[in-house]
Amino acid sequence: AGNSHRALRVLAHFSEDPTLCQAFADDVDIHTLVAAQVRRIAPQEVTSAMRREAKAVNFGIIYGQSPFGLAKTLGIEKDEAAKFISDYFARYPGVEQFIYDTLASCSILGGVTTLLGRRRAISGVRAPMKKKTVGDAPPQALQLNLPERTAVNTVIQGTAADLIKLAMLAVHRRLKAEGLATKMILQIHDELVFDVPDTELEQVTELVRSEMERVVPLRVPLKVDVKVGENWADC
Repeated sequence: AGNSHRALRVLAHFSEDPTLCQAFADDVDIHTLVAAQVRRIAPQEVTSAMRREAKAVNFGIIYGQSPFGLAKTLGIEKDEAAKFISDYFARYPGVEQFIYDTLASCSILGGVTTLLGRRRAISGVRAPMKKKTVGDAPPQALQLNLPERTAVNTVIQGTAADLIKLAMLAVHRRLKAEGLATKMILQIHDELVFDVPDTELEQVTELVRSEMERVVPLRVPLKVDVKVGENWADC
């Protein structure tokens, strides 16, 4: 069982970007949506290659990827990658503001915190420059240094880690309380792997989905995908 696009949902929660939040509320494919909006085309016109580009940008934003890094990842020119990133920020200004606020706060406080209050000390974060006009991404949002990338990423991935750990505790409590033989045997990033008797499959599927989706109320739904197989490879 795994949370679908958990880190991007956490980004939507923190940024409060209305377009991003609405996309998750409507349960649309976020990579296709970004590709369509940035390119100003209909979603049905998005090709697999376009979706791949948008996916790289979506996750690149979380990791503070530079135009150079994105260009290398996608095999495109740096100017094209820079425009894609700038267009992204123009379409999702809440994400731009979240990055700005995170860096501004970290430069003053010397660290960042996750949603549940875990703090990480980070030095070397510059006070972000003001953007010149609405929709223009701050230069530092395109060229973050390592401490700045760490600051933004820690808030997102650290919070995502908070959520999966709380989910593990909640699921474990339910399994014990209901006297089930199912075992939670592995956690991989945003996924949990269970050893489930056939007779408990339906009950455990509902239990796991329920606990993982409501572990902490966010501004967007936490969607959970459940797959079943004889072994992990089958899933």
